[in-house]
Formats: sequence, C-alpha cells, structure tokens
Amino acid sequence: MTTFPSPFRISSPADILSYVPHALGFVPFESLVILTLTGKRLGATLRVDLPYGDGDPAQFAAGVCSFLVADDTADGSLMMLYTATPWDRPGAPPHRSMVNALDSALHRAGIGLRDGWLISPSTWRDYFCSDAQCCLWPGHPLEGVTDSALNAELIFEGSSVAPSVDAAVQLGAAAPAPQATAEVARACAKYAALCRGRWLETSQFRATVEVWEAAISLPLPLECSEQPGVGGFLIASLGSKTVRDFLLVSSCLGLGSAVRGARACGLLEEQHPAAPPVAPALTHPLRPAGNSGSDAASWDAPASRADALQLSDLLSGRYEGAMTWSRADSVHDLLIRLSAVSAGEGKAAVCSMLAWIEFARGRGSRACVHLAEAEAAAPGYRLARLLSELISRGGMPAWARKRSSAWAAPSRRTG
Repeated sequence: MTTFPSPFRISSPADILSYVPHALGFVPFESLVILTLTGKRLGATLRVDLPYGDGDPAQFAAGVCSFLVADDTADGSLMMLYTATPWDRPGAPPHRSMVNALDSALHRAGIGLRDGWLISPSTWRDYFCSDAQCCLWPGHPLEGVTDSALNAELIFEGSSVAPSVDAAVQLGAAAPAPQATAEVARACAKYAALCRGRWLETSQFRATVEVWEAAISLPLPLECSEQPGVGGFLIASLGSKTVRDFLLVSSCLGLGSAVRGARACGLLEEQHPAAPPVAPALTHPLRPAGNSGSDAASWDAPASRADALQLSDLLSGRYEGAMTWSRADSVHDLLIRLSAVSAGEGKAAVCSMLAWIEFARGRGSRACVHLAEAEAAAPGYRLARLLSELISRGGMPAWARKRSSAWAAPSRRTG
C-alpha cells in the first residue's frame, strides 16, 4: 500500500480511472484496487490480486480491510475492479459476493465504499448502477479514460504508465554492453577471492561500507572502463549475508542505526592477524565530501540491546518508526544498475534486496517480479524464498500500514 501525491483536480470517474495506473506505475490486471479518501482528498492506494476459486469472500474482504484501516485519517474509499471476466447483463456484475463482503467490511471500519467501477480490457462502467438509461451498456470505451484531461496532465508532469508490472520493473534498467558485464564479473571474482573470510573483520567491513556509501551518494560509473572494479566489489560483498542485511537496514534507517545494530548483535570481528582492508580505489571526484561512511561518530557511538532489536524488527517487518525513504530510493537505484551487470548468486542477492525494498515500500507485485529474477539466477536463494513465503501469506511491513511512515511515490511536480 503506497501513497502518491495528488495535487490534481479530479472531477469525474474517468479522471479517477486515469489516476490509478499512474499511482501504481502500471495497468492492473485481474486486480482489485482501493483508494482511501479523507473528505474529497485521495489517500493510499492498495492493489491486490482478485480471488480465484472457492475462497471465503468474507475472509478476503477482512484481509483487504486490515490494510486499509491503517490509514487512520480516511473516512471513505473507492473501488476499481480490473477483470476480463464477462459482465453479461446489468445487475449481475462479476465478483459480486466478494464486493458485497468488502462493502460490508469497509462500512464497519468507517471507510465505506462511496463508489466503484469495473474496468474490462475495452470498457468501464459503474459497478453498482444497474440502470441502463443512467449507465450505458455494456459501458464506456476506455479511450475516454486515456483521453481525459487528468491523464494528459499527469503525462505532461512526467508520469508514465507501463503496460504490466513486469514492464514497470524493467523501466530504467538499461542493458549494459557485454564487455562491461565481463569486466564486472572478473572484478567480482577477484574481490570475492581476496576478501574470502574477511568481510566481517572490522576494518574490512568499514572499508566495504565506505565504498557502498560513495556509490549511494554519487552516480559511480559501475560499467565504464574508468571504474571497472567498483561494481564487481559491491556485488562480491553481497556474498556476505551480514553485509547484505546490514545494507538493507542502512538503506531504511541510516548508517548510524545500522552500525549500532551490527555492533550490538556482535556481527563484526576483530582482525587476527592485522591486515589492511581490500577495496577498489575511489579517488576524487568519486568520493563525496563529508562521506558518512568515513564519519567516525557513526562507528564509535555506543550500541545497546535496543539497537539490536531495531535491526531485527526492521528485517522482519515489525519496525514501526520513521524510515529514511530518500536514502532507500537511492539504494534502490544503485541496485537496479548492479542487477544489470551481475549473474548467479550475486544477481540473486541484488534482486532479493530489490524485492525487499519494494516489500518495504508496500509494493508486493513489484517485489514478486524481482524474486522471480532471483530464483532464475540462483534457484533456492534463501532470502528470496523467505520473502516469497512472507508475501504469499499477505504480509505487509508494519511501517507500510501507517500513512505517517509509509513510502510515498515521489511527486512529479518540481514547483
């Protein structure tokens, strides 16, 4: 469940239906979409797969409602049902028992449905209207949605809509040149061998984090000949599950919280014998001034049991505090670039991290695309399997259930 800044005037059903794909980033398929409302103001957007088979409509409705009640300012909701199931006659819409159960559950929660629409591959119509004189049969053509003023305004503001969730995930993932991929692979193998058994040594761990911090802070050329080792080093470091999980915590809570959590959990080791850390050379202008990775205060601050619990709670989705979403977005962008030049277990680690960040954002559909990529790269990769099981059970992190801490899609407007 995510929020999406909506400073746009919405004055018709066509406007609402044009807004939804922009809020999600893709055109839903066999999906139920619910928008929460506070007065006339749009709030959170929730998309779930439509139920199949003989499932209990009341149980499904209760599950959907459990996500929406987290928007404690909402006083109403809107429903969009995207399906290719035929609607053969007025008064007998598809999924009627599910919608009736959902309507009842939402009204009991104080966020009852104010309206709803069914969107087929070619038409849309009011779900609750059975009067053919009021609502044209079989419905309005979808061109009226794509031609709406709001759709044009959103496109003008820089928003785009992918035809599917898979296509949405692939946006911005440019394919690298084969030579660049080969260079990164060689560097990855080199650093994996040099750092084998050393990733958790305190000085090596700190040096590794400094490279990640530089890559997060600046658009390092991971594929070009000037820095062929940076991408390979970053991917190699993910062979350490501790490094990988530390980076997830750091992306959402900041470097200081992640360092304290790692120290409180006793994850770092002293060097025996002392040896200089291994890392690719990062020279000006690649290392930003005041890089937090080299800030001694982040590494020397006292750690406590509360720091260890916070680390555990975040990774398991139980954390309920504030998140550093701008930093998480930067880590996501870096991982997208790394995924294009990685393979095998390295790619599985990168894609699993991308899936976890999308899970953290409340975007389970996108997370599942990355998890499929991880499974293809390294079948059985443990983090991917664990996250797949969590999402399949309808899991959503605690912070994503509250508007105050949930991720919000960046606004397209600059002024």
